[in-house]
Amino acid sequence: MKMIRTFVTSCLIMTFAGCASSDVMSPGNALYPLTPGGDQYFAVDWQPGERKGSPVLTGTMTNRYGATAVRVQLLVEALDDNGNVTGQKVVWLGDDIAPFDRTSFEIPVVKSPKYRVRPFAFDWKGRAGP
Repeated sequence: MKMIRTFVTSCLIMTFAGCASSDVMSPGNALYPLTPGGDQYFAVDWQPGERKGSPVLTGTMTNRYGATAVRVQLLVEALDDNGNVTGQKVVWLGDDIAPFDRTSFEIPVVKSPKYRVRPFAFDWKGRAGP
């Protein structure tokens, strides 16, 4: 019984350690949007900035579809000068986005020469979706 408990504890520690380093990407663990084609339903406008001396991305996400988007997540990627991904993280927006409406966001990021922000995952409220 003690061996099983030790194994489970070790697995939990490794899982939480992986979650804590979500800003860092390692080879083979690249994230990709869960719903391919999300760009056709949403427009993401953002710009890099600073808050209290730390880099942030501020912007809006606009729902261009005729149903309310819920459980919306963004994939934020740090890129080097050549456009290679150096870090990734998934961010929950927290707001439902009504049809043809938008929500604002401010996301803390690691310092990087370039960034990419795109829809990662979402669901449609009250519809099966497109």
